[in-house]
Amino acid sequence: MNELIRRLFQSRPLAVEIIVASFFVNILFLASPIFVIQILSRYIAYGFDGTLYTLTVGMLIALALGVAFSVVRTRMCSAISTEPDHKLQSIVLESLSQVKAAALERIPQAKVQEVMAGPMVVQSAYEASKIASVLDMPFFILFILAIFMLSPTLAIITLLAVGTTVVVGKMNMNSARQSDNVFREEMVRHRGGVNSAIHGAETVRAFHGGGFLHRMWDEQISRVMDLKEKIVQQKSWSLAVMQGLNSLLKVAVYAVGAKQVVMGDLTVGALIGASILSAKSLQISSSFMQTVLLMGKAEDAMRMINEFVGLPREASSGTAMKRFSGRLKFMDVAIAFPGATGPLFESLTYVVEPGSVIGIVGSNGAGKTTLCKLVVGLFEPGRGQILADSVDLRQLAPEWWRKQIMYLPQEPTFLNGTYRDNITLLNPDIDDVRLNEIVRVADLRRFMDSSATGMDTPIKDGGRSLSLGIRKRLALARAMVGQGQIAVFDEPTEGLDVEGCEAIFQIMNMLAKQNITLIIVSKDPNIVKGFSAIIDLNVKPVPNIGIVKKKIQDSAPDAVLKS
Repeated sequence: MNELIRRLFQSRPLAVEIIVASFFVNILFLASPIFVIQILSRYIAYGFDGTLYTLTVGMLIALALGVAFSVVRTRMCSAISTEPDHKLQSIVLESLSQVKAAALERIPQAKVQEVMAGPMVVQSAYEASKIASVLDMPFFILFILAIFMLSPTLAIITLLAVGTTVVVGKMNMNSARQSDNVFREEMVRHRGGVNSAIHGAETVRAFHGGGFLHRMWDEQISRVMDLKEKIVQQKSWSLAVMQGLNSLLKVAVYAVGAKQVVMGDLTVGALIGASILSAKSLQISSSFMQTVLLMGKAEDAMRMINEFVGLPREASSGTAMKRFSGRLKFMDVAIAFPGATGPLFESLTYVVEPGSVIGIVGSNGAGKTTLCKLVVGLFEPGRGQILADSVDLRQLAPEWWRKQIMYLPQEPTFLNGTYRDNITLLNPDIDDVRLNEIVRVADLRRFMDSSATGMDTPIKDGGRSLSLGIRKRLALARAMVGQGQIAVFDEPTEGLDVEGCEAIFQIMNMLAKQNITLIIVSKDPNIVKGFSAIIDLNVKPVPNIGIVKKKIQDSAPDAVLKS
């Protein structure tokens, strides 16, 4: 309810107008029971046609005004939610793009998808009709007073029915929120399984994973269906109670009212008018409780969104050096991940001079990719510092720093845009001459020319349908657009054919001649022989640093490792 108040009073003049419109919407509803009472009490009793015409015209005017005020109120209620809904969506998207990679990687993908769907849950709870139902609730007192003027006894009966509605609605709301939370968590697990099956379609087929999926899904679907059945039963029970209360209220009003009519304490017109007013009161309370339930779900969604938004983010500002030489200094760098028994590596101290070619070696899981991400700034060291020309990476503006690095990840991913959109992310304004040269150097020209739309061909599913070789070439072109002073290549020739490998070799030679600092993860002998130093992550916990010396007779590398 706090969110509703915040939205409503973000513009006080608009809030006043909405409240005034709500007042007239509810006041004008009184025209209906008044019309019935007057028709039955005056026209039928006296048969004067002028009375009938006057009452009918008045009722039509009241109906027209009621519709007009209702339409205006709906538009105003929609207007108060437009900006908050848009802002909430923007906040979630902004968080997705700014949350630190290390924090984001610890959250299941299905959970992130749930967070991204959260704004729609909030939006549905604060639709115009839901806001109107809350604003109508105070006016139910107006209808109770009107009933009281006709018959205090019928007013008490209506109050009991409304009170019962509120109590039942409150009980249902608490139970429904608990069930919905459990159901949502179960659906997150199920979607996670579905995502793994979609992304691992080849594994499912090649290794007969269908049986495993069936067993896993049977268990998950069974739990989901049980929870869904429980929720359906709760809703059915709540609906049945509401319908029963509505019918019971009618029976009680007409039974008691009929007795009062016979005793001369109430007219037939007043009885029907009281019935209309009591039904309206119950409808208002029922709509209010349903809206409160939806707003409760919205609060849960907001809580989930706030937890996501509260995750640590990359800095939005920082230092941007006028000139960066490409020099890096690792000072007592260590990193460990939550749940690990110890650090991945620690006490890494080494100076990478501009133009150096640094090789990172180690077995699977030794931390090669993690070290690359530390340099790129996607991860932060748990201890120590990484300095760029004597400035800590944590003090640099991330946007500026990323433009200083040509980053080729081991498993490239892309956004659902065109090839051009993805390649030019770091420099959308790059001229076509330079872009075409990069495409040629990355050995992408033949691939681009095979499509009728060339670089404007859309990428679907994040590029997962593309071969690893093509993804590597696209990622290479994307990296080169940045024109940074450091190149970080993680297994650059993995998955590439001979031509692709040749393109990588030529690019690295070109960068070396330009005095670009190269940090490379590779076991390709054609690349290894160019290393000037090696960081060996197989030695735990403190990596060994090897300085490579060339043998005069064959120029083969001879790594001399030293702690």
